[in-house]
Amino acid sequence: MGQSRFQILEALVIALRTKDRIFFIRTIVSFSLSLCLLLWLGIAFWELYKEQESKWLIGTLFVICSFVLGYFISLYSLSPLFKTNRLLDVLLKDTLHELNIPLCVIKANLQMLSSDEADAKKCKRLERIALASDDLHHLYKEIDYYIKREIREDLKEVFDLHEVVSSIVEKLNEVTKGEIIVQDVLHVELFADKHGFAKVITNLLSNAIKYNQYNERIMIYQKHNKLIVKDNGIGMSESELFLVFDRYYQSNNAKEGYGIGLSIVKAYCDDFKIFININSKKNKGTEVILDISNLFYKK
Repeated sequence: MGQSRFQILEALVIALRTKDRIFFIRTIVSFSLSLCLLLWLGIAFWELYKEQESKWLIGTLFVICSFVLGYFISLYSLSPLFKTNRLLDVLLKDTLHELNIPLCVIKANLQMLSSDEADAKKCKRLERIALASDDLHHLYKEIDYYIKREIREDLKEVFDLHEVVSSIVEKLNEVTKGEIIVQDVLHVELFADKHGFAKVITNLLSNAIKYNQYNERIMIYQKHNKLIVKDNGIGMSESELFLVFDRYYQSNNAKEGYGIGLSIVKAYCDDFKIFININSKKNKGTEVILDISNLFYKK
């Protein structure tokens, strides 16, 4: 009996070892006690005033008291979470701001060193450092973009569809070391979140490259109000199409990635009222159709 009590106590200590579990248990206890208290008060008031005409007034006061009590108990229970979120928010923004300064210093000094360096081996090393700093700068811009989205800043701007698509196609063709992606997009002006739109196109084209077969051509082209990405890759079955927008879903786990690309695409399309349709057949290829009619800039 003593041994079993010791095991129960040890299990409780393990359960309370981390702060998040303490917070979770504290929240459950607070809400449970408040619920019991409100239930007891409700029964007491009802029994006391059920024969009198003022019972509806008492009921209204009870509901108001319940909301007030619930508010203060919730505030007490969730205060550690609010405090942690505020601290993380301040830390992230301050760190991001400070990160931009050393990145600029690294880039400026790399340019000076590269211009004065004649040794081929040292130049190669400097190029690798420059590529690493570019990757850091890209991560900086990504975090900055998500912070701005989180605080609901208006990220919409006017941009040229052809320029954005051409820039993405050029970069991806450099990575694949060949003209695998062919684009036919008009010079039309869109009004939307440019960075988010570029991520959508990049994710769609990257997926097409990932699941491509026999180095077949990938097409991205515009047809009236629709932007279409078409490949001749491995395709998807009907059952896979139902799951394709689920976060972390991958039809082939052997491929690189985490299965979040299409969930990002779907979230952006939902935010900007872009209707997305996917036509796919197993071992035949996939066609992703974006209706961008709501993005056209109206002067």
